[in-house]
Amino acid sequence: MSDAAYQVKYLHMARLLWDCSQSNSTEIPSEYTNYLSHSYVDGDISLVPTVSKFEFTEGLDEEEWCEAVELLSKVSEKDWPFIEDIIGVNVEELLKIYDEDASNCDFVEDNLGTAEKIQKGLAAVIESVLGEKVDNIRSVSGGYPTPDNNFLQETDGTFAGSFSHGSYKFNFEIFPDESGWTATYRLDAATLDTLPPLHGDDDDAAEEK
Repeated sequence: MSDAAYQVKYLHMARLLWDCSQSNSTEIPSEYTNYLSHSYVDGDISLVPTVSKFEFTEGLDEEEWCEAVELLSKVSEKDWPFIEDIIGVNVEELLKIYDEDASNCDFVEDNLGTAEKIQKGLAAVIESVLGEKVDNIRSVSGGYPTPDNNFLQETDGTFAGSFSHGSYKFNFEIFPDESGWTATYRLDAATLDTLPPLHGDDDDAAEEK
């Protein structure tokens, strides 16, 4: 699986496991979390499989739990030298450390980074179906992925928006199913209006005259 495809997929799958465990991370079977493993091209790795070892999660809401998962989605092995020996992850401390570090970061820059990852990830999924390069991953109305539009993700986990291929604009949906992720796309209505009529349509128009 490519890095971009993994970035699109991992959080939804981890959240699904958490929901199925009734918010009890220790009830998530390790044979399921193993499918969340990933090694990045740049040498970093994902520690998302450790979700079954999350501790001190009592009182966390779903957003905080997902934030902890995101923090572990791409880490350096140098920072976690004994990965195979991890027996528990203190989520409270993890989030606390992140909050302290975040106070020294530029919020806008952080969100721009997230938007870029989302755009690249969604483009990779669409390109795997279309077979050609796409550009301008946006919301249906043309906006960039931002926290205001939940980075194009709807409440059921579906990503919905638009992209450009050549001079044409398409609307897309990428949604999870039993086999992974499914991507669908169709020409935007405004683009359809600019296309020349089919040969049969020309004949119909002539007859009407």
